[in-house]
Amino acid sequence: MRTFNQPSTPSTSAIFRYFSYFIYGYAITAIRVQGGNAVSQSLRQGLIWVNSIEEAAEISRGLVENGCPLGWQWVDSFETLSLALANQKWDLLITFDSLPTQQTSALTELLQQVGSLPVLVLPSRQIATPELITLVKSTLNVTTPMDPKAANLTALIEHTLDAVWSVNHQYELIVWNSACQQQFAKAYSLNLCPGLDLVACLPVAQQPLWKDCYDRALAGERFAIELHFDVPELPADVEISFNPIRENQQITGVAVFGRDVSDRKRARQELQAAKDQLQAVLDAVPGCVSWFSSDLEYLGINRYLAETFKLRPEDFIGKKLGFMEASPGFAAFVQQFLASPVESSTVEVAAQVDGATRSYLLAAQKYSQNQAAVFVGLDITDRKQFEEALRESQERYALAVHGANDGLWDWNLRTDQIYFSPRWKAMLGYEDWEIGNRPEEWFKRVHPDETKWLEAQITAHLQGQTRHFEIEHRMRHRDGSYRWMLSRGFAVCDSNQKAYRIAGSQTDITERKRAEQQLLHHALHDSLTGLANRALFMDRLQQAIGRSRRIPGYRFAVLFMDLDRFKVLNDSLGHIVGDQLLIAIARRLEACLRSVDTIARLGGDEFTVLLEGIRDADDACHLAERIHQALQAPFNLGGQEVFTSASIGIAMNEADCDRPEDLLRNADTAMYRAKTLGRSRHALFDMAMHKRAVALLQLETDLRRAVAASASPLQPQEFRIQYQPIVALATGKISGFEALVRWQHPERGLIPPTEFIPLAEDTGLIVPLGQWILTEACRQLGQWQRQFSPDMPLSVSVNLSTKQFSQPSLLDQISQLLRHPDLQNAWNLNLKLEITESAIMENPEAAKVMLEQLKAMGVQLLIDDFGTGYSSLSYLHRFPIDTVKIDQSFISHMSTDSESAEIVRAIVSLAHNLGMNVIAEGVELAEQLRQLRSLGAEYGQGFFFAKPLDREEVEALMQKEPAWA
Repeated sequence: MRTFNQPSTPSTSAIFRYFSYFIYGYAITAIRVQGGNAVSQSLRQGLIWVNSIEEAAEISRGLVENGCPLGWQWVDSFETLSLALANQKWDLLITFDSLPTQQTSALTELLQQVGSLPVLVLPSRQIATPELITLVKSTLNVTTPMDPKAANLTALIEHTLDAVWSVNHQYELIVWNSACQQQFAKAYSLNLCPGLDLVACLPVAQQPLWKDCYDRALAGERFAIELHFDVPELPADVEISFNPIRENQQITGVAVFGRDVSDRKRARQELQAAKDQLQAVLDAVPGCVSWFSSDLEYLGINRYLAETFKLRPEDFIGKKLGFMEASPGFAAFVQQFLASPVESSTVEVAAQVDGATRSYLLAAQKYSQNQAAVFVGLDITDRKQFEEALRESQERYALAVHGANDGLWDWNLRTDQIYFSPRWKAMLGYEDWEIGNRPEEWFKRVHPDETKWLEAQITAHLQGQTRHFEIEHRMRHRDGSYRWMLSRGFAVCDSNQKAYRIAGSQTDITERKRAEQQLLHHALHDSLTGLANRALFMDRLQQAIGRSRRIPGYRFAVLFMDLDRFKVLNDSLGHIVGDQLLIAIARRLEACLRSVDTIARLGGDEFTVLLEGIRDADDACHLAERIHQALQAPFNLGGQEVFTSASIGIAMNEADCDRPEDLLRNADTAMYRAKTLGRSRHALFDMAMHKRAVALLQLETDLRRAVAASASPLQPQEFRIQYQPIVALATGKISGFEALVRWQHPERGLIPPTEFIPLAEDTGLIVPLGQWILTEACRQLGQWQRQFSPDMPLSVSVNLSTKQFSQPSLLDQISQLLRHPDLQNAWNLNLKLEITESAIMENPEAAKVMLEQLKAMGVQLLIDDFGTGYSSLSYLHRFPIDTVKIDQSFISHMSTDSESAEIVRAIVSLAHNLGMNVIAEGVELAEQLRQLRSLGAEYGQGFFFAKPLDREEVEALMQKEPAWA
């Protein structure tokens, strides 16, 4: 064993204190040697360099057991040893001979830098032998152990968790323990040593506090303060008590104790928080809460009770029970309860609050070993009133259930049971006992097609998707039939918005549904034939258009059918027979169709068919042919046979036609085309038809504008009249003219009469237009009669349309015209009116009266286009006709066709026999003129003489006084 630098020998004995702890992965044991007086002497320190914790524990145990509990610290690495020697002064260093040579050299260099420090090198295998302990004692000059009483006191101080230290009058440190050392080091970064001024060493900001505390203690005051630290590994809250040290009636210093009160303060805060929380909970109770001691004194109340009686909580504390006299019943119950052995109880009591009597449900519970009790009173005044109202409501409900015509049901979702009223069961033909209270009693009687829908509606309402439940559905009656029911209900939810109950009613609406179905049928069907009407047909047509968009290649067709000459049949046979005919036609049309097809009557004699799921237009044409064949057979109506036919227009679905109105219009257009082609046939719509229809519509618009302008002399006139000469065949001279209207369109130019006259007839515009022609022709004739010699008597022929001839005002118009001042100066207004055979034969009796009245006015009457109509020759002699005009279709062929020549001969002969003159139209050849003269025809008209001429051309021709030989 070797020693280096013999240590100095201490001159005083020591008091030993022991403690141990772990830091940064190595163990440290410190034994401090306290010399002389336990209060006035300083401590000694030693340092041990060990290879392991086991070595440190063994030598520490040996030192303590052998009476040398010095203050040792140990380290287990060279780096830690270097830091310990640099940061603190040591009295002795112990190490072992097991150190490697390299570390021994490094230790030698380190000790040279530190200076004088005793070092003991001990054998590793004998670190706790008595001989080595004796060597340590002698090195530190430790003789005998201290007095046991002093040693116990020192150990007690050292082992306490409190920080302990003492100062003298100069605030110099006298003694301290390890806890004090640690806390000052962490709180103020101080390394305590004897004689340290514990005021001056502190931060300046802290010095006044500590100085004042030491001075108060040195003045004899015992007190304590609390300090708060925000330093890691230090107690957060420390209670520091200052106590004067007295010796021989003199204060020689201050003993200070620093105790960690963090847990105590935290517990105190938690206790207070718990009290506050409990008070908050009690204050939140919607009832009166109070607690009493066993001697009937108030210990506390909650805020609700204080506010109820308009008092403060502190007004109750310590007061005796019954001081308010608000509820004698409450006071009596408290007294009985506290005196009884029971630990909990409830009772209803009454109390006067703001002059009104309130009812309370009082619950009592003892606590604190039955030495106190808490009472909770809940105001049940409203509940009792509600219970009374509920009882009355239940009575009313029971009366309503028995007296109501509707069936009632109430479904408890938690128990999955339904109450069905007797009326609910009777609606389905059952007695009260025959239907249970399970949901399947309801759902198994619902029509299979509507069960899922009913369940879905109930689920939607229970999930809050609908405000109320209402559905119409069918239910099976006991007799097997189905009745329509209206089920309505409303769900009740709990605080989590989850439905737990749903109740409602059931109404039998079978009769109403029948009425609705009948009304719906009437709204969507024709009342006469029972076929679909326009509304239903258009709806199904819209559905067919939708299917064609969804299904590639889906084809359908619309057939528009109009009966031929139905108006004639209806007017001649009467409307009753006409309706019977429409019904019979509807039945035949239905027989031609499939079940998937739709037939409708749009009105009058118009029918439409929606033909769905066809391959092409041929299928639609085949149906049209079947309809034609079905209508060929006669209809027996009241013993009378009636024949009819129909014109049919067909429109196929097209990609660019997505509106029902357009398809119906196209079919209508095709139907009119079929009528134009000769009736009793069908036509397939194409775009050319549509273009013609659009053009015709535009032409009608322009025609209306032109006719309206003709009535105003201030507007540009689009109509003008041309005059074609009528020649007396005997003399070859002009005897008169036929007035022919022409339309000079501002954009299209001259429009021929064959294009706009039929349109004027259809639209009724022929009436104002014919009036204008008549007026203008008469005015021009009067002018020419004044202009030319009386030796040239002239006449003017004006065509009357069928609509004009049927106008009741025609006679007045002509009468006013003949009396017009501009025409009265004409010496002989030779007016002739040309009337077609069809206009006369439409109503022969009325025509005869009209013609006779015209004849009486001096107007000459002509039958136009004779031979082309369907007039009966037997009727011809009954009318006051002056002249017959032979149609040009006969005249044009008489020179080449002997049959035509014979027809002309017969007409001329007939006319002469009836006392009538003849005008031959369409004379274009000299041979025709020769033949007509040979037949004795009086007049001729045609391009052989002149084409229709304007006013100026007529006047130029008249100046020449032409004559045709």
